[in-house]
Amino acid sequence: MDKDILLNNYFEGNLSEEEKQQFNELLSNDSEFKAEFEFQKKAKIAVALSERKKMKNQLKEIENSRKQKSNNKTWLSIAASIVVILSLGFIFFWNSSAKNDNLYADFYETFPNIEAPTTRGENTLNIKSEAFFAYDSKNYKKAIELFTEIYKIEKTDYAIFYIGLSEMELNEHKKAIATFSLFKGDSNNNFYFYIKWYKALCYLKENDIENSKKLLNEVVKTVNPFQSKSKELLSKLD
Repeated sequence: MDKDILLNNYFEGNLSEEEKQQFNELLSNDSEFKAEFEFQKKAKIAVALSERKKMKNQLKEIENSRKQKSNNKTWLSIAASIVVILSLGFIFFWNSSAKNDNLYADFYETFPNIEAPTTRGENTLNIKSEAFFAYDSKNYKKAIELFTEIYKIEKTDYAIFYIGLSEMELNEHKKAIATFSLFKGDSNNNFYFYIKWYKALCYLKENDIENSKKLLNEVVKTVNPFQSKSKELLSKLD
């Protein structure tokens, strides 16, 4: 069985007894398979935690909204204002740019640090740990500086990925597209589908739907952590 399909069946809990045996044998004897398994495992945990945080924030917003509604006069005044605004500017609120911005907000999630610990001390103080510390601290300008230095020295893929992510956090999506374009790895590279997904979101934010859909169509062809999200986003762009 194809290794990617085997990994996907594992994470979806659909392995047969025969597949479980094959999976365990590969995990024990195939170092590349084990490395890909560990990478996807960390990524799925990180994405799940991010989704959980987003849901908590949404529930908090709903609760705050309910409290605000207790003041009927204020609520009716706000509702009346909204009706006036919508009636005067409906065409502007529902143009394609606004739709794309809303889709971007729905699908974009800050990608967590799954490469290096962020604790600092005498034994961990180096440019890589400092770069990820800046990223985790939301000091994205500093993170870009440090990851850029790493890329100049090592030409490593994770530096490209986190430079682009930091630029997205700063709303510099054109710069992020240029950064992600530096990546030359193929589909066997751990960052291949991650970079395509986030680059597609950058094109969406820039209202370049043609290029966004082109990348999303590439992502949906192969089993990977962003396959289902890419299918969902494509359905909303049609």
